[in-house]
Amino acid sequence: MKLMLTCEHASNKLPAAFKKAVPAEVLKTHRAYDIGALAVFRKLVKFAKPEFFCEGKFSRLFVDLNRTLTNKSAFSEYYDALEARDKSAAQKAKVQATAYWQEYRAAIEKFVASSLPALSNVEVSSPKRTASKTRAARSEPEIVHLGIHSFTPVLNGKVRNADIGILYDPARPQERAYANVIKAEIKRLYPAMKVRFNYPYKGTSDGLTTTLRKKFGPRYVGIEIEINQKFFL
Repeated sequence: MKLMLTCEHASNKLPAAFKKAVPAEVLKTHRAYDIGALAVFRKLVKFAKPEFFCEGKFSRLFVDLNRTLTNKSAFSEYYDALEARDKSAAQKAKVQATAYWQEYRAAIEKFVASSLPALSNVEVSSPKRTASKTRAARSEPEIVHLGIHSFTPVLNGKVRNADIGILYDPARPQERAYANVIKAEIKRLYPAMKVRFNYPYKGTSDGLTTTLRKKFGPRYVGIEIEINQKFFL
């Protein structure tokens, strides 16, 4: 089994082509990035020594690495404001953002694909061997992916009722098992922590993990860790 750690919303920086599109005060808020997530991510990288890790270098207001490009929230509303002022600049920025998104996703998919041993011709042609391979895949994934995120303590006037959220797909037994292990370990170390599954977001919502699940099947396990930003503010 190989471990992969990612942090899509690590940064609040913007490239030159988009720097004037977003007010400076917005870049300091949770809208621009996951406050505190990068520090946790880098500590985990140092501690766990994953076989692969990567972090976003630009704000999600430039492009959201944790959304598919066809999702309406992949590109922020600041593109509309920029387009109203300078259509050419907006188009140029979006082209750059798309290339950045594709490069980030391609590096991850390349690692996952290279880490999954291909089925041999014998296994493909033999139903018995294929069934055995399928059972093995269900019990032991080849890749475990932890995406590190954080969430604002209050959203639209509503207080979020959790310290840590663990997002996964409940329909996937492997992910459920890993989520339980992670929760148990957090509670062992920090008994007072309120840990919830699939909160404050659903683990099946559009994102990097959902894309990788569809592409690579049960040999890939994707779990997102959401940490309340109250610990960093």
